[in-house]
Amino acid sequence: MKQITFYLSCALFLVFAACTEPITVGADLLNDDRATLGQTVDIPFTTRVVESDSLLTYDSFSQTGLAGFSFGELQDDVFGTTKHSFYAVPALVRRSVDNLPSPPPFAYTDRDVDSVVMIMPIDTTYAFYGTARQFEFRAGLIPTRVNDDDDYYANVALTRSLIDVNEGDLITATTTPTLLYDTLYGINDDSILAPHIRFKFDQNFVDNVNTQDSATFESDDALATLLAGVYLEALNEPEGLVGLQPIGDNTAIAGFYFFYRDTSEAMTEVFYRMPFSLTLPRYEKSYIGSRAGSALQPGDDLEQVMLSGQGGLMTEINFPDLTMLEDKVINQAEMVFFRETIESYSYETYPAPALIGLYYRNDDGNLTQILDRQLLRNPGFDFNEFVGGNELTDDEGNVFYRPRFSVHLQRMVDGDVPPTIYLRVVPIDRDPSRVILGGPEAIERPASVKVTFTEVGG
Repeated sequence: MKQITFYLSCALFLVFAACTEPITVGADLLNDDRATLGQTVDIPFTTRVVESDSLLTYDSFSQTGLAGFSFGELQDDVFGTTKHSFYAVPALVRRSVDNLPSPPPFAYTDRDVDSVVMIMPIDTTYAFYGTARQFEFRAGLIPTRVNDDDDYYANVALTRSLIDVNEGDLITATTTPTLLYDTLYGINDDSILAPHIRFKFDQNFVDNVNTQDSATFESDDALATLLAGVYLEALNEPEGLVGLQPIGDNTAIAGFYFFYRDTSEAMTEVFYRMPFSLTLPRYEKSYIGSRAGSALQPGDDLEQVMLSGQGGLMTEINFPDLTMLEDKVINQAEMVFFRETIESYSYETYPAPALIGLYYRNDDGNLTQILDRQLLRNPGFDFNEFVGGNELTDDEGNVFYRPRFSVHLQRMVDGDVPPTIYLRVVPIDRDPSRVILGGPEAIERPASVKVTFTEVGG
């Protein structure tokens, strides 16, 4: 309990230190003969580029998945090849009053389904990365039911059919709200518009739907014989990613739509929507023959390091000797990494991240936010001001990042956590951004660590 109180005190101290010169904060708290205030930039550290852990995309315990992911492909000589695909699994439609299955009206009549379409909302916050706005694709069926009692990661590889079920092979993506269907209306009777991607199932699949009766829609196992899920993958290297958002403001429009004629005299077109039960992204990365591939070879990368989001690359930072900080209370610790520009790579085409953050491996070996980030979640705090990591520019126009790790460094010195931390693109699940940074031995603007402290020993 004392240790947690100490860390909380440090966090509150940093709130004030962020707006005041750290070396003078707290000078009146201790007598001169008991404490000395100081600062050092001589903490040794090493850096190396490593592959990120595969992202947890569905947690079976909480029954929650990622709010956003991306779809498409990227390929260049710097970061290698990135291919993002996804699986979409339908949910059995149930009545709200008693949670019993609610088969579609067309399953009880001779009214045939005209078409089946999958709609996925676009994440307008992380809409596009790269140049592509059109994506060639293929869609295949998942042959068996997906178990939602399992955890899933971004390296998931479910069995899928080799037979395509899409009619047409081009997706056009735009953040401009576009018409879903003229038969889909909001509460004000206006046609619903939303940024989204869509694909239409082919006629073979529609014909199969029209052979089904109501029993197909009355259990998960029966539904899986018709539609256990689909797999979408990009084709022909579109050179871009589009951000998708199955969970969010537009959740109510996401899903599989079955369009048919109603039984009224007017015979107007209506639809039956199956929402998504699971949406599981699959991220494939290859660094063979790229600059990143060279950086991933054994050994430290002291001149230059790299980051890429959504389960790509991170930078491991090791502190081999922290003895000079023993008998000291860390007032503030921060590191600075400058962005580097290299020939044939454009940050206009492939923007650098707006935010990077520090993580460490907990006792279970899982990457976890450092305690500084965990403690300062109060919405009244300017998070970037106290924890840093946001993109900044110096007086000469050089872009840099300044993440802080004051509380976590104290824990390192005390031996409570390993002397290794990891720099990652934040948010780790939704932002595909990439950046090249100077390491501690960069020729120009090397990475650095600055620590201010209070000496309490002796």
